Amino acid sequence: MPKEKGGKKNQAEYVESLALKAAAPIIESRGYKLWDVVYEKEGAMWYLKILFDKPDGGIDDTECEEITEPINEAVDKLPCLDLIDVLEVGSPGLDRVLRKPEHFAQSLGKPVKITAKDANNKEVYFSGTLESYDENSGEVSLICEDGAKTFAVSKCRRIALDL
Repeated sequence: MPKEKGGKKNQAEYVESLALKAAAPIIESRGYKLWDVVYEKEGAMWYLKILFDKPDGGIDDTECEEITEPINEAVDKLPCLDLIDVLEVGSPGLDRVLRKPEHFAQSLGKPVKITAKDANNKEVYFSGTLESYDENSGEVSLICEDGAKTFAVSKCRRIALDL
């Protein structure tokens, strides 16, 4: 798939899908849990980020190093390798980004921070407790200091844990 064919969204879905299929068995066979696979442009470079964790939370540098080599070998065999400039393998961190329905389900009742755009296209930030996620409508609800707020996930620039 050429770099421009299908648009950025289709390209990202293509690369993420292939990388997920390659990385998930490696991660799960070692007792870890895949959190996310993200393909995104940062500056002039295209990054493939494979994020994993332990079921009970927290990975260390040694665990990250042991899994990086087999994942790197698997990614090197992907038909989309020419679309990837940098491979990152690591933890999603404490402030992990919520992108998938299972991320929201696991994070109910936890503090989150949302970055969105207001009517003037200015970034605004909201913090609160994640009260609900509706997969059908694609909306999340937060309990903030000044009351409940509902956001369309598609309109948010970033939704992440706020620990």
